[in-house]
Amino acid sequence: MGQVQAAEVDEAAVAWFVRLRDEEASQADRAAFVVWLRADPAHERAWRELEAVWGALDRSAIPKAGGPAASSRIARRTSRPLWRPLAAAAVILVLTMAGLQIPSSGLLADHRTGIGERRIVVLADGSSIELGPTSAIDIDLGKTRRAVRLVMGEAFFNIARDAARPFVVSAGRGEIAVLGTAFDVKIGRDEAVSVVVSESKVAVSVAGSAAVGVAAGQEVSYDGNGLSAVRAADLDLAQAWRHDQLVFHDTPLDTVLSELGRYHRGRIQLLGGELGRRRITAVFDAKRPDAALDTIARNLDLRLLRATGYFVALIAR
Repeated sequence: MGQVQAAEVDEAAVAWFVRLRDEEASQADRAAFVVWLRADPAHERAWRELEAVWGALDRSAIPKAGGPAASSRIARRTSRPLWRPLAAAAVILVLTMAGLQIPSSGLLADHRTGIGERRIVVLADGSSIELGPTSAIDIDLGKTRRAVRLVMGEAFFNIARDAARPFVVSAGRGEIAVLGTAFDVKIGRDEAVSVVVSESKVAVSVAGSAAVGVAAGQEVSYDGNGLSAVRAADLDLAQAWRHDQLVFHDTPLDTVLSELGRYHRGRIQLLGGELGRRRITAVFDAKRPDAALDTIARNLDLRLLRATGYFVALIAR
C-alpha cells in the first residue's frame, strides 16, 4: 500500500472514531462502520493502531475490531462528556494517525506573523511589505540588488522605484522582478503561487521558462507544472484579506479550510475523502473563523465537533 493510500485509510479510521464518539451517532452509523471495518484488512490494521493510541486514555470506549460482537460493543457509548476524551486524544490522534505536524517553515525568517496576525514591514529603501497571517519573509538589501523571499503565506508589496537596484521577490519555484510597483504574492496549497499586480507591471519567471510580463489588473500563477496564462484579476478579491475579509467564489472546501487555518488557533481537520471537493461561495469575517466554520457546517450539512478550541473536526452526517 502506498503512502497516500495508507494515509487515506488512517484518516478514515480517525473519521470513524470521531463519528462514533459523537452523541448523534446512529445505529446506521455503527452498522456502516462494521461494513467498512470488514471491507479490507488494511482497515482493521488501521483501527487496531488507533485502539493502541487510544488504549492508554480510554480503551473501554473504543470497539474492538472484528467479530460478530463488534456492533454491540459500539452501541455501548460512554455517558461522559464528549469533550473530555476528545480533548485528551485530539493531538495524539492527529499527529500520530494522520501524520500532521506543526510546520517549521518561517521559524528562522527575518519577519513572520502568527495566526490571524497582519504586520507591515517598512524597508530601508522606503518599500513596504504587508504580511498576511501565518506568513514569513527573508530580506536581503544589497548595493546592486534588492531581494525578498516569501517563505510562506501571503504578502502585499509596495516597492519604491530604484532603477539602479532591481527588486526581486522569490516564492516557491519562481521569481517576480520589478523596478517599482505594487502587487500581491501568495503561496497556497501544494506550493502553488499566485501573483496579482495592482500597479505598474512585473516580470514573473519559473526555472526553465522565459519570464512573462504581468501588468496592473492582471494575475498569473505557477506550480511544479510551470506558469499559467496571464489573465484578468479581481483586485478587490485579491486584497480582501487586507481588510479582514475572506472571500471565496466556487472554491473547494479543502482550500477554504486551509485558508481558515491561517486565522484559527488549532487544527481544522476535514474527515471524509470526497468532502474536500465540495464548493464554497461565501464572504467571511477573518476575525471570526469559528463563525465561518459554523456557517460552513450548517450549509453543507456537516457535523462540527470541537475539542478544547485546539481541534475542530468536520464530518459528514
